[in-house]
Amino acid sequence: MTSHYRAALQWQSRAVLGRHLTVYRRNWHTAALPPLLEPIILLLAFGVGLGGFIPEFTWREQPVSYLAYLAPGMLAYTAFMTAFFQALFAAYIRMHYQKTWEGQLITQVRLEHVIWGEVLWAATLGTVYALIVTLVLAGFSLSGWLHLHWVNAFLVLPLLFLAALAFATLGLLFTAIVPSIDHMNIPFFLVIMPLGFASSTYFPMEGDSLWSVAWLTLNPLHHLAEGIRLLLLANELNYHLATACSLFLLMILILVPVDERLLRRRVLGES
Repeated sequence: MTSHYRAALQWQSRAVLGRHLTVYRRNWHTAALPPLLEPIILLLAFGVGLGGFIPEFTWREQPVSYLAYLAPGMLAYTAFMTAFFQALFAAYIRMHYQKTWEGQLITQVRLEHVIWGEVLWAATLGTVYALIVTLVLAGFSLSGWLHLHWVNAFLVLPLLFLAALAFATLGLLFTAIVPSIDHMNIPFFLVIMPLGFASSTYFPMEGDSLWSVAWLTLNPLHHLAEGIRLLLLANELNYHLATACSLFLLMILILVPVDERLLRRRVLGES
């Protein structure tokens, strides 16, 4: 295990994570509201509102309602969106405007610990928000609107944490390379929009062309959404889950050293 990954287990990374948690506990009522309301509003608007006009359709040779199809996709979307935005906007503000990173780096904390602290915090927040969305879905289930295999929800949360870790490393990549906060709309339209909407989160993604097959094969959010959907709707352990785990681990292994190298150049001025 190289120093890039060993830092994740060291106390300095946990200290950075604890610092973010302490700050968040002071402002949770304002910080949590927007990211929590977004998936809930989308569930109500699309799953209940639009879904009321969509009859049951056949998915994987079984009839499902649109709300049932959308629910697992929203879990994947929540982990993705929360972790990516935390590692992009929030980390950039702490790095550039609040100078939080500079204060941490004059202590025993090194840059690799700052990076892992940001990644772990983004993943923790993404998983917690996904858990809250799960509780909202449980409310839909108690009302009779939704029927899922709830025992498998315990298998979903560790996978969502791994997914959030991977998407946080992707967010930090853009934090390292965007010239200013005014350029944050570039990763939004280049990454968030294509991944969020074209990944079997809101509607089934299928295609026979080479481009569509390549997109779906290499798209980790697609495998995450489909894997969770098969697990919760069909009670089926599937290859999408294994593929998603493999892609997430690959993202972490590749992006953590890249993030550290780029951020060393940006933050510390090292070549």
